[in-house]
Amino acid sequence: MKPALTPMRILGFLVLAGFAFITLFPFYWMVMTAIMPTDAILSREPSLLPDLGRVRFDAFVKVFENRPFFTWIMNSLIVATASTLLSLFVSTLAGYSLSRFSSPPQQALGATLLVSKLIPASLILIPLFIIYTNTGLFNSLAGIVLANMTIGVPLATWLMKGFFDRIPRELEQAAMIDGASQLQAMRLVILPLAKPGLAASTVYLVLTSWSEFIFARTLVDKPEVQVLTVGMQSFVGEQMVDWSMLMAAGTISVLPAIVLFIFLEPFLVSGMTKGALAGT
Repeated sequence: MKPALTPMRILGFLVLAGFAFITLFPFYWMVMTAIMPTDAILSREPSLLPDLGRVRFDAFVKVFENRPFFTWIMNSLIVATASTLLSLFVSTLAGYSLSRFSSPPQQALGATLLVSKLIPASLILIPLFIIYTNTGLFNSLAGIVLANMTIGVPLATWLMKGFFDRIPRELEQAAMIDGASQLQAMRLVILPLAKPGLAASTVYLVLTSWSEFIFARTLVDKPEVQVLTVGMQSFVGEQMVDWSMLMAAGTISVLPAIVLFIFLEPFLVSGMTKGALAGT
């Protein structure tokens, strides 16, 4: 039975539509800038709708012809994938430990992780620069991966701890009575139930590492090791900005995030539903 369409529900839909419009309009305008001539976008009265007779997609071709765009994308994919997998592995074990064991040293370590999240990335940049210079990690993708982990692991650990707290301990205790070790009980019983948490943490870690700029800009100066966020800076010159190519590159750069969300959306919705039921 469908719920009645009351004035409050209509008002709610209108408010949500307004938020959706405000959220999606920058992305729409980015695509518009990529496919329309620059003089049409920068005119005094730009049209909100594309002039179909002037739509062109040559900017999407030029970003690959005039820049090492494919190399930037591959570097970003390598960094995002490695950062996400390593951070997710560490965060899952750390979150499980904080959820199941409550000794004072572990609680202090958990609080330290939370406090470290409050430290801006710019403050740890100088220590990382000195360490990387002395250890040979400067100008390497591995260095960017490790730097991204310092940002992603603290919050992902607390995200996973929250999901582990919702899973009854009796489930793993029953598995251990049947002969499983603690790690086997975690791997075979707990982790399948924590898929929504793993999905949420994965989305957070991928988006964090994919869009990261400060570490990639400071800890790398070789063009062949640059990632997408740093390479896109080359479209901004001292005298002018190549808006069409910059926006075309921006449009391409968000596609992996959209694909990732489409694949993980069922797990995220499942997690939010379980959270709502747990609160009733």
